[in-house]
Amino acid sequence: MKVDVIFLESTGSTNTSARQLLNDSSASEGSLIWAAGQLEGRGQGSNSWHSQPGLNLTFSLVLEPLFLPPDRQFSLNKAMALGVLQTVRQALPHDISACIKWPNDIYASGKKISGILIEHSIQGNVIKNSIIGIGINLNQDEFPAWLPKAASLKQLSGSACDIREMLEKTCANLAGEYARLKNDDFQAVQTEYNSSLCGCGRDLEFTAGSSSFTGRILGVDDFGRLCVLTADGGVRVFSHGEISFSEVRDQDREI
Repeated sequence: MKVDVIFLESTGSTNTSARQLLNDSSASEGSLIWAAGQLEGRGQGSNSWHSQPGLNLTFSLVLEPLFLPPDRQFSLNKAMALGVLQTVRQALPHDISACIKWPNDIYASGKKISGILIEHSIQGNVIKNSIIGIGINLNQDEFPAWLPKAASLKQLSGSACDIREMLEKTCANLAGEYARLKNDDFQAVQTEYNSSLCGCGRDLEFTAGSSSFTGRILGVDDFGRLCVLTADGGVRVFSHGEISFSEVRDQDREI
C-alpha cells in the first residue's frame, strides 16, 4: 500500500477532511490526512479527542477494503489496533507494557496513549471505503483534569518523539497488518489481537448494568463483541459500552 500524505496545519477533524476528499474524488486508498492540530477531534461515540497542536500525531488513513465482507469489518479494527500497538511498544522501554483496551484504544501503564476511530462506507455487500482516524499522544506534557487517564509517550519514556518518524513507523505497521488481512490471515490477526487485550486471561471483577460478577476475558468474536468466561463456566458476550471491569493491580483497570 502506497501512502500519499496530505499535511494540514489545522482542521476540524482529520476524519471529516478525509470524507470530504473522498466525496470530491480527491482521495483513494493510501491517502493520509495528517494535521498538526484538530479543532474538533472525535473519539468513539460522542467522545472528543483532545490534543495540543504540534505535539502529537493525529491523522486519518483512507482504505478501500473491498476484499472484506461487511460482516467481518471488525477485522479491520483488530488489524489497525495491532499496528498502532506496535508503534507504541517500539517507542517505550522494554519494562513498560502496552495493551489494547477493547475495542481499539492503546493503553500503557494504565494510561491511554492512543485512540482509534474507524468509519466505514458500505454499499450492498461491499465496504467501499474506510477512514481510519488515529491519535497518538507523543510529546504532550499536560492533559486536562477531565482526562485523568491520558498520558503521552514522552511522559512514560522520558524522551521526546520525532513526529514525522513516528508517522512513518505507524504507517509501516498499519500497512503490514492490512497486508495480513489482504492475504486472508484473519486467524493470526484474531489470535494476536486477543492476546494483546488489556486484562486478558486474568481474574477480573466485571460490572454490566446493575450487576457484578467475576470472570476472565477470552477475546472477541467476529463482530467485535467481548467474550467473558464467568466463574460458573458460562460465556457471556457484550457489545462496546455494556461492560466495565476492575482488578487488584492498578494497571489496565477499566474497559
